[in-house]
Amino acid sequence: MARLVESDYRKVLEVLYAAGEVDDPHAFPEPLLAAARELVPCDVVTFHERSWRPGSDLVYTGKPVGGMTPQIRAAHRRLKHQDPLRPCEGARTLTDFVSMPKFRRSEFYALVHRPLGVEYMLWLYVDPGRTDARLEFDRVDSDFSERDRKVLDLLLPHLRQGLRAAKHRPAAPGGATELTPRELEVIAHVAEGRTNNEIGRLLGISSHTVRKHLENAYEKLGTHTRTGAVAAVFGYAAHE
Repeated sequence: MARLVESDYRKVLEVLYAAGEVDDPHAFPEPLLAAARELVPCDVVTFHERSWRPGSDLVYTGKPVGGMTPQIRAAHRRLKHQDPLRPCEGARTLTDFVSMPKFRRSEFYALVHRPLGVEYMLWLYVDPGRTDARLEFDRVDSDFSERDRKVLDLLLPHLRQGLRAAKHRPAAPGGATELTPRELEVIAHVAEGRTNNEIGRLLGISSHTVRKHLENAYEKLGTHTRTGAVAAVFGYAAHE
C-alpha cells in the first residue's frame, strides 16, 4: 500500500490553492490543470464534460502526442462500446478495467488510442452521474501508480465542491452569438482538426488572418485555446 509523504501533501495543497483562485464559470482552467499535472506527472491532463452550457470551456495542459482528427473522432464514436473506461467512483486507471495486452488487440486501440499516442490513462470522475465531468491524465511511457490514485482521491471532495460552485457563477459576457460568420466558419474548421494554414487555403485568406479571427473569437468566448473555442461553440473538444 503506497504511503503519501510530505511532498505529496504539499503538491495537493498547491492544487487546492489553484482551485481556490478560480472565480468564474470555468471550474478547471489551465492553471489548475497545470497544478494537477505537477501532482500527477503526465504528458497531458484534460478536463472533459458531457453537458455544456454557453461559455463552458474544455481545456488541457501539456503536449499531446497526436492530434484529434475527423477520422479518429468518427472511430471513437463508432467504437465507443469498446472503450473500457466507464464512469466510476474514485481515481481509476485503464488497467483497472482491462489488461494492456488485451486492450492493444482491440480495434478501439488501433484506430483511436494508437493514433493519439496514448498508452496509459487515469480518470478521476468529478461528476460521474450527471455530466460525466472528469479529469483525464494521459501518459505514453508508464502506467499510473497507487500513489497517483491516492492523491487524487484525497482531492476529489474538494474538486467536486469547486465544480458545484462554478456552475452557480454567472457566465462571462459574450459568447457564440457574438461571433461573426467568418469567425464561426474558422472555428468549424478548427473543430475538424485543420491547421491555420489549411484553413487559410480553404477560405482564400492568409494564416495570419485566420489567427486574427481566432484571437477575436477567443476574446468573445472568454477562452484562450482552440479546444475551448470549439467546446464553447459546438459542445465538444477539438482534442479529446
